[in-house]
Amino acid sequence: RPSRKIDKRVDSYNVRVLSTRARIRAAAVGHMELPQRLTLFPPGPRESVDEDRANEFIQCWNDEISQYDEALRSALGLSPADPIPERHRPLGPVGKISFSDKSYSAGAAATIASWLTRDRAETSPIASGVEIVDLSDVIASRPEDEALQVLQILCDAFKSANLVEVNLSDNALGSKGISACRSVLTGQVESLQRLSLCNNGLSAASMEEVADILTADADDGSDSGCAGENLTQIHFFNNMSGNGGCHAFARILSRCSDALRDVRFSGTRAGRDGSQVVASALAAMEDRARNIVRLDLADNTFGIEGARNLAKVLRQTTNLTYLNLAECMCEDEGIGLICHSLWAADAPIAEINLSGNEISKSGARSIAEYMEENSTIKIFCAEENELTSLGVKRLVTALAGSDQLEEIRLACNEIGSIGAAAIVEAHGPDGEGMPGLKSIHLDRNYFSEGSVEALRAALGDRLGAMEDNDKDEDIDDGLSDDDEDEEDEDEDDVGHVADADVDALTAQVAGATLEHDLT
Repeated sequence: RPSRKIDKRVDSYNVRVLSTRARIRAAAVGHMELPQRLTLFPPGPRESVDEDRANEFIQCWNDEISQYDEALRSALGLSPADPIPERHRPLGPVGKISFSDKSYSAGAAATIASWLTRDRAETSPIASGVEIVDLSDVIASRPEDEALQVLQILCDAFKSANLVEVNLSDNALGSKGISACRSVLTGQVESLQRLSLCNNGLSAASMEEVADILTADADDGSDSGCAGENLTQIHFFNNMSGNGGCHAFARILSRCSDALRDVRFSGTRAGRDGSQVVASALAAMEDRARNIVRLDLADNTFGIEGARNLAKVLRQTTNLTYLNLAECMCEDEGIGLICHSLWAADAPIAEINLSGNEISKSGARSIAEYMEENSTIKIFCAEENELTSLGVKRLVTALAGSDQLEEIRLACNEIGSIGAAAIVEAHGPDGEGMPGLKSIHLDRNYFSEGSVEALRAALGDRLGAMEDNDKDEDIDDGLSDDDEDEEDEDEDDVGHVADADVDALTAQVAGATLEHDLT
């Protein structure tokens, strides 16, 4: 054990501490290794929580805090009776607390809130130092009045905190629910960076209320602006806000800054008009969108016009690593615009999902041209399109040679024997064409028995299930090399027009002729 007298000649103490389920990890601070602040979880499986069970949670959490304090004193060379200097625990022992996956009664919520907000001997209340709170799925099966009471009690416990991240997902929140949660939203103007409201059933009116909160300037007379300006992550998924919710989300985006890194607005029942509002709002961000790393806009109905605005913003996102445009109805022309902007941005994209966009073999050509220039994609998804064997042949030829590619998803794309042969050839006899490939999904296509066997022989256990493949019909029957050559000639003529359109668009966005350095 280290001496209780701190020797300044010693660089650090190495303290081995038995941790609780929330493991205490060491974080270097100055010349001493101090335990990292705790993450608290309620123990046990999913359950309904009453006051007695809440007290059991509190006992577990108190034990974890005691172990933390013991580890901290040991690291500082203090005796159990010595007070811990404030400079070594300015925020308290708990950095994150999760209440998720339990259904709390009002009494249980009050019991926990009382524990969170009571003064402690050596530090401020637990709640005041918490930076991350997970309040997802905490009111399941509760009557509305009690559910609203639970939300307000738990949220109010953190009204004096400086929360960095708030997760309110998986709670049925109407306008009343948003009002009940105001304490973790309105009181965090200067600190809130990450917000998740997924699977909440938010209506258009509820989204407007969220937008009002996030875009309202601080009412304390300071110049700290609004909460939206500090957001680095904003997630809205699987709600029912429709076109009205799109207008509310556009308001939020209008106040976001270049701090924004992670955007998810998907599964909101948006129609074409609303989707175009979102695409326009993203395009209007211009240079403020440059630091976005993850962009998930799945299940919006953008169409070609919306895709034009998406192309504008994607040209700005030079740091993008994840793009999900599944079920966005961008069609061949829109996909061409998007791929050209991705090429121009030269972002290090690791995962891209273009499933369900009505992409034909013509759109596959645009994707293939982009993929030929890309060396970073690990996961490529384009399921439920109309690529056909000719389009897939272009794609896999472009993907061949990548040592980064790990997963391909091309299910339900009208692929037949020509496509199967192209996949086998691109893969190579020993997998040399796709050395990093871990899985490929090709079900719900039109492969013959022979094509399926050839795919299995080449790909082995990397080939996903082929249970729904139509083995009785080869959709490529009647196709020939002449048909492929004719397709290439026709699309070369169309391609020049499409490229000119894209160049004009990107020049308009950039204010100059497109120049791209491939070196």
